[in-house]
Parts: sequence; structure tokens; C-alpha cells
Amino acid sequence: FFPGTHTIGFDSPVDTLTLEHTARSREGFARGALLAAEWVPGKKGFFTFEQVIFGENHG
Repeated sequence: FFPGTHTIGFDSPVDTLTLEHTARSREGFARGALLAAEWVPGKKGFFTFEQVIFGENHG
């Protein structure tokens, strides 16, 4: 059982490139949720994923 499999493909007339990510557990998702929950107190507004990971001034 895989909690999450994500695939993206790039297609052209001559070939296709496919990239796949498979999560083996929900641990990574939980870590991300905890990181965001620890980061957000005292902040107002909307933020991008990059701002949560790299800081508010990113992007």
C-alpha cells in the first residue's frame, strides 16, 4: 500500500519523460504539517509553500 504516488510527464512528438514520486508512509506529510503549524503562529495572510519552507521573503 502506498499512501501517495504522484506522476508527471512531459511529452513530445519523439519521446516522453516521466517522473514519479512514491511516498512509502504518511510520515513525510505529517512532518510537513507540523513544520507549517510551528511556523504560522502570529502570522496573518496567505503564504506559498516556498515561504513556509524558505522564509517569508522568498519569492
